[in-house]
Amino acid sequence: MQEVGLKQLLLWMSLMLALQVNAQQCEPKSQECVEVGQWQFSVAVGAGVMTNPLVGGENLPLLVLPYVSYYRDKFFLDNTTIGYTFKNTKHFDVSIIAEPNTEQAYFERFHIRNLIAPESYLETSSSEGDSGILPDGTASENDLSPVKPKVSIDEVSKRKWTMDGGLLVHWYAGTQGKFTFNWLKDLGGVYQGQHATISYSHQINLAKHIPAKLQFKFGAHWQSKQLVDYYYGLRTKDKLDPHFYYRGESTISPFLSVAFNYRLNKQWQLKVSAKHKFFGSGISNSPLLKSHSASSMFVGGLYEF
Repeated sequence: MQEVGLKQLLLWMSLMLALQVNAQQCEPKSQECVEVGQWQFSVAVGAGVMTNPLVGGENLPLLVLPYVSYYRDKFFLDNTTIGYTFKNTKHFDVSIIAEPNTEQAYFERFHIRNLIAPESYLETSSSEGDSGILPDGTASENDLSPVKPKVSIDEVSKRKWTMDGGLLVHWYAGTQGKFTFNWLKDLGGVYQGQHATISYSHQINLAKHIPAKLQFKFGAHWQSKQLVDYYYGLRTKDKLDPHFYYRGESTISPFLSVAFNYRLNKQWQLKVSAKHKFFGSGISNSPLLKSHSASSMFVGGLYEF
């Protein structure tokens, strides 16, 4: 059933691409003017890290980050997201999109979202120490502040990856501000849930003689009970002692980010970006979590082909 759904999605997207006619100009309303009908390739080379909040999960070093995009009149590919814009006005646009779900990236080092333009977070550390579990597997009754038992991702069953699909909406607040909303649903029937994100980004153009841009972004990510429970819940199939079992609940996780780009010449830019996400209690209360937040930061050069 999962394979049929994905095949239908890919066929539909291929048909949309075949029906499009090349555009010959840039979209004037977008904060970043994108040349339509042309492939865009770039690669960022530098140093950075994306933290993994899961027990047993390794932080991901960010050294080489490839970017790829392609836009036509309505069809577009932006890194790992493909979409079709069916409503496009001066002030807003509405698209349907499909992309890999990001949650499984914490469980698998070589997930596609860890390799192509991973999200950036600002690093913090709130990992907890001793598990507070006695040798016989029971918590101490004398503990005034018992520490929640932890479970490594190496001890649980494999979490599968899937494709998400749904709506993407942009509303442009002038030439520098943008509201973004997306609602995505599991297309492969893996976690059988949904999630949504709302955010606002604001771009600041510095002095005219300085070829640099500074962008701030903040928002919140809502995830359904089914999604949280599949990835962060613990149950019978994980073959653990029952006192570790955990049932995930729907949650809202706020985030904020900052990005700075300074153009050195026609092909090279200095790139600095950071992001921090605070997990809601439905996720952070899971025994799989060693940290209540995830972060990343990157500093390097961006080369445009």
